[in-house]
Amino acid sequence: MAETANLATAPNRMAKRDPRRAGAAGSRRVFIRKETLIALLFVLPGLALAILFKLVPLLRGIWLSFLETRGFEDPTFAGLANYRTMLADPSVHDSFRNALIAFATLPVWIVLPLVLAFLLFQKTPGWKFFRAAFFLPYMIAPIVVGIMFRQILAPDGPLNAVLRAIGLAPLAIEWLNGPTSALLALTAVALWSFFGLGVLTYLSGLSTVSEEVVEAAKLDGAGFWRLLFHIIMPLLKSVIGYWAVLCTSGILIWMFPLIYALTKGGPGTATVLPEFLVFTTTFQFLDRGLGAAIGMALFVFVAIVSAFVVRRMYVEGAQKK
Repeated sequence: MAETANLATAPNRMAKRDPRRAGAAGSRRVFIRKETLIALLFVLPGLALAILFKLVPLLRGIWLSFLETRGFEDPTFAGLANYRTMLADPSVHDSFRNALIAFATLPVWIVLPLVLAFLLFQKTPGWKFFRAAFFLPYMIAPIVVGIMFRQILAPDGPLNAVLRAIGLAPLAIEWLNGPTSALLALTAVALWSFFGLGVLTYLSGLSTVSEEVVEAAKLDGAGFWRLLFHIIMPLLKSVIGYWAVLCTSGILIWMFPLIYALTKGGPGTATVLPEFLVFTTTFQFLDRGLGAAIGMALFVFVAIVSAFVVRRMYVEGAQKK
């Protein structure tokens, strides 16, 4: 016991004997506290904004999905009634089916900007002009893009006029009125509007790739596609993963302005996506509880799909390494 007491009091005796060491330890503690305080001052504003504009609306939406709302009447608690109504509604089924079809085009959203970025990286003739031209569509407001392409894709619009002029009259269809072509046309317009950001993102990633690696692969006889798929894509795995997650959210929750300007969800429910259905249910039919329930289902759907994409792009890629 005496030895234990001696060991416990040894640091105190040493501190008393060496005031410089005690002063240094106190200074370190003050420095750590000051660093922690500065870190909190930087983190707290962002955390407060996230709570105020992300967490609070999410919790309010969850609570609203359990309420029965009829127009502007006071809401009453309805339990799971809104979710039962949602599960039995064919328009909800159609909207999520359309979302899956649109999500199936994700490989095009990933590969097309990468191909264009790699061509620019290799300084293909006119690369400076195309670098600006590819990014220009992203700078146009989506609602303006929708109005513009509504004219281009009209039955008597410029696209069909060109197809008829070059002898492809059978392809001159009503792009925005067909049950299948409408959704594909909507997705193509969204890709046109969005892919410029992908080109810029990939160019940023390609700036970290050593030109010596590319030149060595060319000397070994690697062509464009072999370079792209066997050299560039493995080196840009993290960038591709980031862009895939961004495209997933773009396909599923950022297409409302284009839907509103191009098709209004028609013909029928051919181009209704869950986000547009939330809007019509909440603001046109004034059923805020059901709209919130559909919104919660969309939140879960996007979370599952994004987790799948992240796992495919990051986790399995890391395991292969």
